[in-house]
Amino acid sequence: MSAPNKFAVLLKPSDVQPALDRAAQYARMVPEIEVVAIRVINDFKDSEKEQITLRETSAFEQLKRKYSSIQNFSLKVVFNKDVAKGFIDAAQEEDCSLEVISANKRHTLRDMFVSSIDSSIMRKSRLPLLVVKQATQTATLGQNVILAIDFTEVAHIEKLDEVLYNAASKFASAFDGVVHVANCISPENSGLMGGNLEQSKILSSVGAVSLDKIQHQLAEEFAKKHNIKKENMHLLNGRMDEEIPRLSETLNARMVCMGSTPRSTFFGSLNSSASELVLEQIKGDIFIVNADTLK
Repeated sequence: MSAPNKFAVLLKPSDVQPALDRAAQYARMVPEIEVVAIRVINDFKDSEKEQITLRETSAFEQLKRKYSSIQNFSLKVVFNKDVAKGFIDAAQEEDCSLEVISANKRHTLRDMFVSSIDSSIMRKSRLPLLVVKQATQTATLGQNVILAIDFTEVAHIEKLDEVLYNAASKFASAFDGVVHVANCISPENSGLMGGNLEQSKILSSVGAVSLDKIQHQLAEEFAKKHNIKKENMHLLNGRMDEEIPRLSETLNARMVCMGSTPRSTFFGSLNSSASELVLEQIKGDIFIVNADTLK
């Protein structure tokens, strides 16, 4: 069983560490949080491992002085040609409850279709994952946390909804903020690009029922179950990667919580996922739980 407040943070090979900045912010609020800084070395020779470990240990001592708010702080040096796999495996070996990484910027068209390190971690992580863009940027954002759900999505899992809602509630509580639920129906034809979906119908015992009506019913049930105010439920029609960023900007949200469901056919033809595309367009962090880990 993972320790409830043990974070695995992927260290970047640079002086800028947004993920570590965010972990330090949480550690100030909850001093019991334990942070394991994981440095993955992917360019090495076996004969150099000892020297590299000594170098990284020395650099970590400087980090400890900079991040004095982290009272329980340790380093794990990993040698693996695959940075994403090395980090994911190390986080699980350390019995962590949350992975925290910094988002790498994409600069070219090729980057949209070839997995970068953060993209690979987002898809393969076996633990809940927090992706941080700029730790300082959230100071200018509001306190709202968005929980993005598509209740009618083909791979929808109710257990995932509960895990995400509990996480969103804890984050909102830490920020003294509010959870907003975005119920988003994604079009089966990705070419619709957020078009009018009212024409879509589902047959029931009482005749044809529109997706919009089903969406409203499911959203109302979820809101009632969790005592969510009506004004905090947002019913959206369109692509999740378009509608969630719009809502995030409107609410000035500091975080989006959502599931990653690779079994879904929505993005099956692209080497990407909805969570990655949302991340590219929002200002705050994104919290992701991979549905496959809930089997």
